[in-house]
Amino acid sequence: MRNRVLLVSTALILLAGCKADEVEITLRTDDILDVSQGGSEMVEFEAVFSTFGDLDDEERAQVEALEDILERYVELDDFELDKTDMGFEVSIEGEIAMTSDLSTSDAYFVGVSPSKIVEGAYLVQLNTGSNFNAMQLEMEDISFMLSPDAFHPTRFKIRGDEEFDIIAPAVQIDGRYHLIWRGKTQDRISMTFANGAFDEVGAGFLIKP
Repeated sequence: MRNRVLLVSTALILLAGCKADEVEITLRTDDILDVSQGGSEMVEFEAVFSTFGDLDDEERAQVEALEDILERYVELDDFELDKTDMGFEVSIEGEIAMTSDLSTSDAYFVGVSPSKIVEGAYLVQLNTGSNFNAMQLEMEDISFMLSPDAFHPTRFKIRGDEEFDIIAPAVQIDGRYHLIWRGKTQDRISMTFANGAFDEVGAGFLIKP
């Protein structure tokens, strides 16, 4: 019985590596407006994955193999594996596309499309394309436990001089939670979406010029 409990506990620790602590995506209002008119922009992201326990040589090799796979599907600027007091942490920086083409095959992209709910507004949402499934299958061949989930806790940092209306569901802003938040962009705003429905669909919000 003890061995079974230990096995389950170990599995849960490894599974924690599938979901990022947080993915942070930086957007500019003028870029969102350009993309809404049919353009495309690259936007910066940062992601941090952490878990408990030490990595043995085999696990380190698995993480390096996952990095090689990720580089083929996502534009990476940095990929770091660091030891922490409790275990290890992987920090990733790079760029993904922001596009109005929701049929793009990119593993990850930020889609911008006309809202079907609020007239004149645009839905800005993190999405996965068909390449995500291919990437995930390759990673599962290396380690089923360490292959990433599709969606993660996500923070959108929005910057820009133009003042737009924003409507965001189930969002955390300045440490406070809102069922539905409505406000205006100023110099910058930071919105965090996590858990619940966001585990199944990408974080997103409505923006109206």
